[in-house]
Amino acid sequence: MGPGPAGPPWPPPRVRPGAGWYALPIAFTAVAVAGLLVMIGVFWDDSEVAYGSRSAGDPGTGVSVELSKGHGYFLYVGDGSTVPYTCFVRVGGTSGPVQLTRKNAWSASGVTGYHYTASFEAPVSGTARLTCRGVDGRLLVTPDDTVHFYLGLSVLVSGAFALFAIISFVFLLVRRGGAKRAAVPVPGPYRH
Repeated sequence: MGPGPAGPPWPPPRVRPGAGWYALPIAFTAVAVAGLLVMIGVFWDDSEVAYGSRSAGDPGTGVSVELSKGHGYFLYVGDGSTVPYTCFVRVGGTSGPVQLTRKNAWSASGVTGYHYTASFEAPVSGTARLTCRGVDGRLLVTPDDTVHFYLGLSVLVSGAFALFAIISFVFLLVRRGGAKRAAVPVPGPYRH
């Protein structure tokens, strides 16, 4: 018995993965760019303040500091000195206490001759005089630079998403190219 009548040719197999899968690398890229831009937008002012200058001096007579309202600052005391129990900020003729905390203490960097003792949030902006009670040595005031850690972390995360976008794009190109080559009809009477 011979072969049966020839039927219609089978349609070529669908190319896999579909073109819609390109939305994945596009989404990774969008998340990377949007996330980085949001983090920069949120932390830009904090980053500018974090590059401010350090000020050192006698805590009794006061340390002249440049403050930016709402931003954090680290207090350091000289090695072997006692820690302050209260601090005041004076701008012009106005004076008020600052609340000492340990906020962002984990990111306070080591400073030769000093050790971290407290953090505070600036209640005013401008040139101020900071006086502290309870310190028997020198006092150092630096801007809180924790924001640089968060910005660096956001760059790393955005870079990871960008890398995922590149890898998924290349993977899709290779898979679609392989599927197209497999879809080419075989010449001759024996088709799959």
